[in-house]
Amino acid sequence: MRWWNRSSVRLHSRIILPNLTLYAPNCVDSSPPTWQYLYMVRNVLIALCWFPLTIGLLVVNLFLLVSLTQKAHLASLETSPLVKINTSSYGTEQVLGASVTAGDARSLLLSKFLRDNQSPLLDYADYILDRADHYVIDFRLVPAIAMCESNVGKHIPSHDSFNAWGINVATGTMNGAKFPNWLYAIDWVSRYIKEKYYDRGLTSLVDIGAIWAPPSVENGNSWANCVSYFMSQIK
Repeated sequence: MRWWNRSSVRLHSRIILPNLTLYAPNCVDSSPPTWQYLYMVRNVLIALCWFPLTIGLLVVNLFLLVSLTQKAHLASLETSPLVKINTSSYGTEQVLGASVTAGDARSLLLSKFLRDNQSPLLDYADYILDRADHYVIDFRLVPAIAMCESNVGKHIPSHDSFNAWGINVATGTMNGAKFPNWLYAIDWVSRYIKEKYYDRGLTSLVDIGAIWAPPSVENGNSWANCVSYFMSQIK
């Protein structure tokens, strides 16, 4: 007869197994397996490699962008034709710069004329052009008349008269009209030429001189000749 049976096995298992479980925690290895270490190392390596790679790609892209921009700019310069100023209605055809237009040429030529003659009107060159275009008169007429009448503003009836055009100045005197400032005077004279002469069909210097400076007619139209000469200097 076997001294053990199923009932005794069950009894002993109930006694022995619970006691074994008390020691199980101390027997089991709680450290992570090797594959987890390898996974973490791989992630760290990927992160370390990805950061400099990203910076490198950004630098390369920036370099390519700058290079392409410079090539495009150089190509545009090579294909653009040499710039030459269009001939204006006053015959001012010169090569003065890449961005200069015929209108700019008038301003430069007028400024040079006033600067060479040390005129107080130099700072108002653009305004003289503006008023000439506004009243549709020759832009050289106002400064040329000023040259003949007062050496472009250097010899006027009084320092506060701003009258460089001999308005109401009798021959041989230094009395005449007064204007509040150069801007007002330039506008007034430009409008006067337009309304007094151009609108009446008087556009030739001889006709204008006969009214502006009557004594000059007997002197061989000296006023008209003077204005014509200095107009020819502004071009």
